[in-house]
Amino acid sequence: MRAPAKDTNRYFHEISEGETWTETDARTITEADIINFCGVSGDFHRAVTSKPYAEEKFGGLIAHGHLVAAVAESIIADLNPKAFTYGHDHVRFPAPTMVDDTLTVSREVVNKEVRDEEFGRVDYRYEAENDDGETVCVFDHLTMVEREPRN
Repeated sequence: MRAPAKDTNRYFHEISEGETWTETDARTITEADIINFCGVSGDFHRAVTSKPYAEEKFGGLIAHGHLVAAVAESIIADLNPKAFTYGHDHVRFPAPTMVDDTLTVSREVVNKEVRDEEFGRVDYRYEAENDDGETVCVFDHLTMVEREPRN
């Protein structure tokens, strides 16, 4: 079932398990993205900074996994003002993301549970694919979503 919109303003009860959303050809990863992430994260691993090393091991420079996850989340995250991030689980990078890969990102609501009177938990599975349809990043984004106030 397709979600009603990417950016929503919905209470917990208005979100359904099984909802999906996809953004195709959403963002191309550039060498500048990688270098900027090096500076922000302090991660200057040879796979992302040494062209000879990266060429030998991966066929070219690759992006940091957490850069890819952050970009994927920025592409597909629901900007629901009634929700906030509770955490991330099961983060995996099954294939490297290369410079100039363009990401397509999808999400699915994989779990819902009432937490208390005020909030319910909604878990989204995010999956990013490169131009070749290879999965390069997958993770669960756990959110807390307001339950509709009772009068």
